[in-house]
Amino acid sequence: MKQSVISALIISAIGVTAVVIGGVVLDVLLLAIATIGLYEFYGAFAKKGHSPIKIFGLVYIALFALMLFLNGESYMTILLNTKAHGTINLFPPIFIISLMALLAVIVFQFEKYNIVDIAITLFGGFYVVLLLSYFVRLRDLSGGIYLFLIALVGAVATDTFAFFIGKKFGKRKLLPSVSPKKTVAGSVGGFVGNSILITAIGAVLIYTEVYTGMAIYHYPIIGALTGIVAQIGDLVASAIKRYAGVKDFGKIIPGHGGILDRIDSYIFTVPVVYYYLLLFGIGGVLK
Repeated sequence: MKQSVISALIISAIGVTAVVIGGVVLDVLLLAIATIGLYEFYGAFAKKGHSPIKIFGLVYIALFALMLFLNGESYMTILLNTKAHGTINLFPPIFIISLMALLAVIVFQFEKYNIVDIAITLFGGFYVVLLLSYFVRLRDLSGGIYLFLIALVGAVATDTFAFFIGKKFGKRKLLPSVSPKKTVAGSVGGFVGNSILITAIGAVLIYTEVYTGMAIYHYPIIGALTGIVAQIGDLVASAIKRYAGVKDFGKIIPGHGGILDRIDSYIFTVPVVYYYLLLFGIGGVLK
């Protein structure tokens, strides 16, 4: 437990520092997380007996690097400006060509790979890299440093409240076939506790005029949304690990497991917060 807490504090300090500094520091950290996380994902399925084409993961990482360092809008819309053709969305042709190449693998390497291996390879890119791309989109908004931290707090707070309330009051299991330790009381406690905390943070930000770009009534809604999706993200990761027959995705973080074990909730809360802001034109998302 002590090791887990120390690791969590160190990781949180690194993450918050990178978010505050932003720029290349955040880009490099996210690229490292994406690379490690993607290969943890492939590794889990490899232990199950599947053969994801790990080398193909470099395509996703390259697309992510283009987004980070060439200021593309997102993993799905990497743009190239040319005088002859104007603005070109590079993602569709790259994705389609890559998909065709992957499908060709099961023709020329039929005895080594099958359609399930191809599906796992593709899914890993979307589950890990695509969802991580929204970290950049959220951070780059007007007031993004506060909006990003709120999304991260939503994941951390939900998990923390769920753990302690579940440990104290939890009796009825939530989804024992997926995650035996999670309880209904913990789930409700995580949702309620996070909603209250996010609302309180919003009140402080507005009262102190540190960030006034979002009306107070948005905070409890974001708290409720992140309180739900953070738990879904955690359960999704648990279901994947349960299927693959692994306890953790990796061992890089003492007391926590792998990168994906640490960010499984974050990669759900950040995109949801981003699209909530998009819906209401907060942070300069809509003109």
